[in-house]
Amino acid sequence: MARFTSKLTLVIGLCAALALAKAANVDNRPQVICNKGYCYPRVFRPTYEFQEVLDGQEIPGGLHVQMDFETHRKYAKLMDPEEAQEKGSNSILVVDTDTPGVFQHEVGNSNSNVPPPIDLHTSDEDQAAQIESSRLNLQTAFDSIPELGNVNQEAEEAAAPKNNTPYEFQPSNNRQYFNEQLEIVRSSNDNDDVLEALEALADIASDMEFGLLLAEKDGIRVLQKRLLCQDEVSCQSGRLIRAKAAVVISASLQNYNAAQEQAYKSNLHKVLLARLESEKDERVIVRLMSAYTNLVRGGNGKIREQDVAPLAKIFSQHSNPTIRQRFVFLVSDYVDPQMQYDPSADGKEEKTTSEVPKLNVGPWCQVLQTLDIESGVEEVDRALELLNSYNPESCPLPANSSREDL
Repeated sequence: MARFTSKLTLVIGLCAALALAKAANVDNRPQVICNKGYCYPRVFRPTYEFQEVLDGQEIPGGLHVQMDFETHRKYAKLMDPEEAQEKGSNSILVVDTDTPGVFQHEVGNSNSNVPPPIDLHTSDEDQAAQIESSRLNLQTAFDSIPELGNVNQEAEEAAAPKNNTPYEFQPSNNRQYFNEQLEIVRSSNDNDDVLEALEALADIASDMEFGLLLAEKDGIRVLQKRLLCQDEVSCQSGRLIRAKAAVVISASLQNYNAAQEQAYKSNLHKVLLARLESEKDERVIVRLMSAYTNLVRGGNGKIREQDVAPLAKIFSQHSNPTIRQRFVFLVSDYVDPQMQYDPSADGKEEKTTSEVPKLNVGPWCQVLQTLDIESGVEEVDRALELLNSYNPESCPLPANSSREDL
């Protein structure tokens, strides 16, 4: 009996130790980062277009990451197999798998003659020195491969203006450059020229100054017109333009409350929702959904009561997993109290005490509970919990239940 009791005690002790070890590995860090009143997810959410990685965000592995060497801003997106094939002949990607995320250095772009600097967020001086040493070794590897130098030289020659005078991007030049590209988008009938101008705007749209310029003047209206199509033929030929216009809008509104407010006053929410209801191209829909999410993020009543059911219908009629994921993020971000914009946090405004009326989120709740979703079950469960906390009357959930139990 004593031996049995001893064994039982040993088993209980082992179970307790395992439970403690598991609890110690639980990530208790907040899922949301708030910076000067703006809140965004801690883990970066990639799409097939480059988006800025905001301060403090973690970059998941397997992404295509670029860095602006002048501003040190990072941009990331999902790896696009088609794009990789197109660029395979004139670019080389170097993958650093020893650092968080997958930092890829693309040879063949401007400012690509050195590896990206590594953020040394560590208190361990030896480890920091080792990481920096690895970066310098990577630089040495670059310098020792003649082919890389040739690629750089060819890319620089191809990108150089005919008069061989480099374009200096000073603030005044940037403003002029912005206006020139916007005018092309406004007036040109050549799809190639319009697409090239939209690409240029996408590169600078994440800058707060140009985000506000787009929203405060007629830039948003110009881009809105490029989201429309008159007939099936024009819809087919202009799908790349519609997608890129949505990308520019999305980047210009990303966590910029002033730009969001101005764009909302221009009825951008109505235009985006109408396009989401009628658009057939899935790649365009994904980008429209990102633009709509960035417009309404932060709450403050930007989604109207009459918009709830159409958004649920859009979600239910598309089986594309990326579209469904975007919808789940949209719902979660909108009703998550941690994601609400707090104007008092940056010291510019006093915090308002007025409450925005709660939406009837029943259609969202119902569609999330009933649709078959192959992946992202945890995100859906979290969205349902947030909807229930936001408005329990319109989204009742059984106690201690997950989506799999419903």
